Amino acid sequence: MTKTIESIEVVDVQIHEPWPGKALDEENMKQLALWQVELAREAMDAIGVDIALAVTTDTFIEVAHERFPGRFPGVHTFMPLTGDLAAEVRRVKAHPAMVAGRALVGDFINAVMRPEFAAGVFDPIYATAAEVGLPIFNSTHGGCANMAAIAERHPDLTLIIDHIGVAQHPVSPPEAMSWAPFEDLLELAKYPNIHVKLCGGPLLSEQNYPYEDLWPNFNRMFNAFGYERIMWGSDYTRLRSANLPKGERPRRRGITYGENLNYLLHSNHLTYEQKALVMGGNARRLFNLAAPLEEWGPPPMRW
Repeated sequence: MTKTIESIEVVDVQIHEPWPGKALDEENMKQLALWQVELAREAMDAIGVDIALAVTTDTFIEVAHERFPGRFPGVHTFMPLTGDLAAEVRRVKAHPAMVAGRALVGDFINAVMRPEFAAGVFDPIYATAAEVGLPIFNSTHGGCANMAAIAERHPDLTLIIDHIGVAQHPVSPPEAMSWAPFEDLLELAKYPNIHVKLCGGPLLSEQNYPYEDLWPNFNRMFNAFGYERIMWGSDYTRLRSANLPKGERPRRRGITYGENLNYLLHSNHLTYEQKALVMGGNARRLFNLAAPLEEWGPPPMRW
């Protein structure tokens, strides 16, 4: 039987909490996390995303875990000002709704590494994560070369470089948008414990969907890391806010969630087997994700 892309399990390794289009009144704000979980679920169902790693608040993660166990595995963000970071890593590892942590080593406001990184403030995160086996995403915002020392120090620790290693708007300043740090990312391929989050590529394209001009660099990335160490993430709430795609539109709508997924899922540059790894298989293996449940299907008709 011929395998089709419809049979591929799609795992999005980065979403943030979506927000309602207009501010909620005080009564509805009490249910904000529930609203956000359902907005995210509906967006995922609409384009065929099976699982999404929730890089967001513990409140969202816990509500999502209670409502749809296993569908929104949590990624806790470790802040450098937290008191006991080692204890926080152990707490996250023991949490039934969490599968990974995230270290904000780069400052997205100015696209430079945080001074706390050089000062060693993040070191307890990596040391403890290596001890307990917690994968760590790393938001470097262009400073991914700095992760070489961490990979060498902790060769058994799973490290994931966010956003293909480069600074990306609309959170980082537009002048920082460049492929230049991508060369540093390719240098990291020699460390077998470093993986890549393929996220935000359309923002670096000079073309509209399907962003064909990305593939010369994408091919270099796949050649360097292989197809087993790269995983797709959308960050769709951020990309929807970007001033793209280019060209006239009746309204600004940025990069839609569907475009964000389909430029890879429907690409002729990847085989079925490669898509199965990048679009979900690698994430399932690295984070030991729960099996899909029947109740994750679209909600029943109510009319």
